[in-house]
Amino acid sequence: MKRNVEITDLLKYRFLSVPSFSPDGEHICFRVHQALREENCYSTNLWIYNLSRGDLRQLTTSGKEKIFAWKPDGRSLIFASERQEPEKNKTYLYSISIDGGEAYSLAQIPMSLSSLAALNNDMLLITASFEPKYENPDEGDYIVFDQIPFCSNGKGYTGQRRNGLYVYKLSTGELTRLSPEDMDVENFCIDEKCKKVLAWGPRYRYVKGLYNVLWEFDVTTGRGSERLQGETFTCRWAGYVNGDIWVTGSYLDKHGVNENVKFYKILKQDIQCISPDLDRGLRNSIGCDCRYGTTDLNLAFYAQDDTVWFVSTDNFRSHLHTIKSDGSIKQVTHDLFSVDDYRIYKDMAAVIGLKGLALQELYLVKDGKEQQVTHFNDWLGEECNLPEPVHVVVDNGTDMPIDGWYMKPVNYEEDRTYPAILNIHGGPKMTFGDVFFHEMQYWAAQGYGVFFCNPRGSDGKGNGFDDIRGKYGTVDYEDIMTFTHWIIENVPFVDRNRLGVTGGSYGGFMTNWIIGHTNLFKAAVSQRSISNWVSKAGVSDIGYYFVPDQQAADIWTDVEKLWWHSPLKYADQAQTPTLFLHSDEDYRYELSQGLQMFSALKRHGVESRMCVFKGENHELSRSGKPRQRLARLREMTNWFDRFLKDKR
Repeated sequence: MKRNVEITDLLKYRFLSVPSFSPDGEHICFRVHQALREENCYSTNLWIYNLSRGDLRQLTTSGKEKIFAWKPDGRSLIFASERQEPEKNKTYLYSISIDGGEAYSLAQIPMSLSSLAALNNDMLLITASFEPKYENPDEGDYIVFDQIPFCSNGKGYTGQRRNGLYVYKLSTGELTRLSPEDMDVENFCIDEKCKKVLAWGPRYRYVKGLYNVLWEFDVTTGRGSERLQGETFTCRWAGYVNGDIWVTGSYLDKHGVNENVKFYKILKQDIQCISPDLDRGLRNSIGCDCRYGTTDLNLAFYAQDDTVWFVSTDNFRSHLHTIKSDGSIKQVTHDLFSVDDYRIYKDMAAVIGLKGLALQELYLVKDGKEQQVTHFNDWLGEECNLPEPVHVVVDNGTDMPIDGWYMKPVNYEEDRTYPAILNIHGGPKMTFGDVFFHEMQYWAAQGYGVFFCNPRGSDGKGNGFDDIRGKYGTVDYEDIMTFTHWIIENVPFVDRNRLGVTGGSYGGFMTNWIIGHTNLFKAAVSQRSISNWVSKAGVSDIGYYFVPDQQAADIWTDVEKLWWHSPLKYADQAQTPTLFLHSDEDYRYELSQGLQMFSALKRHGVESRMCVFKGENHELSRSGKPRQRLARLREMTNWFDRFLKDKR
C-alpha cells in the first residue's frame, strides 16, 4: 500500500543540475544536490555517466562542490569546492580524474568565482566579482556605494561590486581582467577554437540601465571591442553561428522589461532579426519547488555549426528547440514537461527535466527520442500517492482563455466536500504546469483540494497575454476570480465555505489584493509580498526601474496610480485571517512590504500572524535552508488547518 507524501520527503529528493559533455562526448558530468536537515544546508557532489557503457557513478563525496569544467583532454575535471573552511573572496580549485582517485588542490584564486571554463591546459576563463577599494583609514565596519542598484537578492548589499571576465593562468597564478571596469558581466560564450570570447552585461557608473552591451575579446592578446552599444537594444545572449555572431534580445519599446526576446544576427552596421514571428518566452517559466542549482535558462543558449539550441515556454510546458540560420524552428523534446537544464554535443542533448509527476532525472535526447538514464527519484512514484492535476480551460471572455488545474485530496471519497487552497504563482511572467510541486502534493496528502491557474500576466502565450503593465489587480484579478468561481461551481468536492488562498512574490501581491477585495476566502497566507508600490520605489534590487515599468507610473508623475494599485490602500476592508511569511534578507520584495500589510491588518482588528525567516532571502520556498523550508510549509499548513478544517 502506498503512503502519503510527508513534509520531510523534501529531505529525500535529489535535485540535478548542469549536465556537461566531455570534449569527446563520451561522458556527462552533472551535479546532484540533497537537502540535509542536521547541517541545514545542501550537499552537492559530481556524478559521471558513461554513454558507451551506460553506467553511472558518483565521482566526488565531500558534498561541498560548486562550479566545474572539463579539461581539454576529457579525462579530468576542474571544480571549485568548499572542502576547506570558506574564506571571503577566495575560491579553491581542485582537479580530479574521471577514472577515480582523490582530488588534488589545483589553485587558490583570490576572488569569488561564478563561472569557469578551461581554454587549454593552462588558461582558465572565469567570471568573478570584484569591488573597488575605498579609503577607510579608521577601519570602520561599513560599506560605501554611490550607484544603483546597491543590493542583490541572495547577496545582500553589494556596494560597488561588479562581475568581471578574467583569464587565469594556472602555471603562474596570473589573473587578467578582460572586461571594462564599469561592465557587470552576465555571461560569456567561447568560440570553437577557444580564441575569442563574447561577453555581455550592463555598463554603468552610477545608474544601471535597462540595456546590455556586447563585447568581443581576444583571449591571447586581451584586447576587446564593443559589438553592440546597448543604447536601444539589450543583449541577453550571444554566440558564434557559422562564423557569424548571433544574439537574443529586445528593444523593450512595446512591452517593457519583460518583452519576449527574438534572435538577431549582427551585421557590419546593424542587426538582422532572424525570428520575427517568434513570440514566446525563450526560457523555462514553469514554476516548481523541486529544483536546485540549475542554470538560468533565460541565458542558456548553445550554438553549434548552423544551429542554436534554446528552451521556450509554450503555454504551460517548456521544451527544447533548435533554430537554423534560415530562421526555421524545430521542437526537439515532446514527452518532457519541463526542460530544467541542458547541454549539447553535436546532435545530442543531455537534459535534466521533469516528466509527469516524476522529479528531476537526466535524459538523453537524440533523433526525437528521450531516454531516461538516471533513476534517483523513481522511489517517489513507487512509494507515494500522487494525485494528478486535472487540466481545465476556463473562458474569461477573451480569445485567450485561462489554463488551470485542480487536484483531489489523497484518499478522496465521493459525496464528500473538502477544504481547498488556491495557489497563485509568482512573476507574474511565470506559469504553472502539471509538474510535481512538493507543497501542493503535501496539502493534498493532508486532505485539501488544491487549485491553481495561469491568469493574464503569465508567460507562455505571447506578449499580448503576459503584458499587464499598469493593470496589476485588474484583469489578472478578474481571471483568478473567474477561475475560482468556475472551480466552486464545477468541482463538487470543493467546499466553497472552506477556501484558502496563498501565493509568493507576485502571488503574495495578489493574495494581499484579494483579501482587500473579497471575503470569499476564510484564510490566507501571503508570502514575500508587495503591499505598497509607493514605498517600494527605489529600494529593491530591481525596484528603481521595475516599479515605473510595471505600473506605468512613478512617484513623481502619478503617485495616485501607484497607491491605487497598492494592496495596502484596501487593507482596511480586509476581514480574512492572514499569515505573512517574509525573509529578513529579501532584497527583491523587502521585509517592510510584508510588515506594512501585517501592521495594517492588526490595526484594523483582523487576525494575523507574521513569520520572519532569519538569514533567508526571496528564494526561501525554492532554495532556502532545509529547516527553514520545512518550518515555512508547516506554518502555512497549520494556519490553513486552524481556519479551514472542520469549519462548516
